[in-house]
Amino acid sequence: MWILLKKKLLSFLILAVFLMSLCVSVSGVVAKEPTALQKSPFVTPEIKNIDFEKVSGTEKVKNGTEVSIKVVLTNISGEIGKSTLTFYSDLVGAEGHIREEVLKSGSSYTLDPQEVGEKFVVIWSGTAPEVEKQEPCTLLNITQETTEKVYLVVDIKEDVTSEIIESALSALHKAEEAVGSANGTIANATKEGINVEAAQTSLDLAKVHLNTSRERYSKGMPEEALEEANNAFESAKEAEEEAKGAVVSTESTNYVIIAAVVIIVVVVVVFLIMHRRRKREIY
Repeated sequence: MWILLKKKLLSFLILAVFLMSLCVSVSGVVAKEPTALQKSPFVTPEIKNIDFEKVSGTEKVKNGTEVSIKVVLTNISGEIGKSTLTFYSDLVGAEGHIREEVLKSGSSYTLDPQEVGEKFVVIWSGTAPEVEKQEPCTLLNITQETTEKVYLVVDIKEDVTSEIIESALSALHKAEEAVGSANGTIANATKEGINVEAAQTSLDLAKVHLNTSRERYSKGMPEEALEEANNAFESAKEAEEEAKGAVVSTESTNYVIIAAVVIIVVVVVVFLIMHRRRKREIY
């Protein structure tokens, strides 16, 4: 018995040591994760121009269209000497120009304050990527590396989308609201003891269409997502109308019953009054 207990204690100790080492390693990984870069104190970016075709009704970049950017870097500090600017972009065929030098995404440029003076211009262009769902896109990111650390100079991001994607997202939003409204109407009717079985069936169908729409969108199938979202909306509205109809029907039935009871009471009262009068006439 004692030997068995010792074995169990030893097993627990080994497991505890393993878990502690695992926690230490995980915390080490977390500690090494990069943090947001500090804005560079050695150069000031002035975004002079960002041109791109917008999706109708939004401020978002239309996929597959040209994007052009002009950034002026000013207040270039000479106190740190030379530094390295690194350029990154998600644009397809991204290309930049500093004076005569041509840059690509991932390219570096040696910034020499004595050579460029207090300011210079960066021209950047490329094509927004083709997307099948709304995606964030880095149009231009510039970092500055000194002998001490890496700083952020400018980070220009926009969402890239298309008309069909936005239509699908809008339809999804409408369908979600319709399902929520129908769900509330059915829940209230159920609390009142009203039979809304038909409405619940329509609502269940709406939820199936809504989930399918979400799945289609996440898989980059906006046309199918749009169709399923519209189906969800129609089924949800039908469910709500059926629930409201059941409530009205029940209320109407209750009014009829009340009216019938009132009529019966009135008839009985009239009958009793007439019966009393006859008795008085006899006597």
